[in-house]
Amino acid sequence: MALNLVGWNVVLDSNHADELSAFYEKLLGWTRFKGEEYTVLVNLEQTGTPTWITIQQVDDYVPPVWPATLDAQQQMAHLDFHVQDVEEGVRYALSCGASLSEYQYDDRWRVMIDPAGHPFCILPPIMPWM
Repeated sequence: MALNLVGWNVVLDSNHADELSAFYEKLLGWTRFKGEEYTVLVNLEQTGTPTWITIQQVDDYVPPVWPATLDAQQQMAHLDFHVQDVEEGVRYALSCGASLSEYQYDDRWRVMIDPAGHPFCILPPIMPWM
């Protein structure tokens, strides 16, 4: 038995949800639907099971520390974006307002930090299950 998915969503917290949703709108080129407590970003051209990102306003949000450090806010998840050209993807993410983490653990991809402190990765077009 499995869930009969009709869509799936990742939710990111931020104390500046509007700014963070604008960052991801620019980074991904998705359409932004602004609400009062959260904003949704959707790729309107996708086919198959819909996916989206929700940015949720959390006034007492504390950004995670990367890499993980004892006694500091831990990340709960991170996003991976697979692209044709990693260095081009990094340059574009930087132009959108991301920063490059000073900690990099593999030469094949780059760990980036979004404006709210969430780590995300720019990776080559790898499909590890294939």
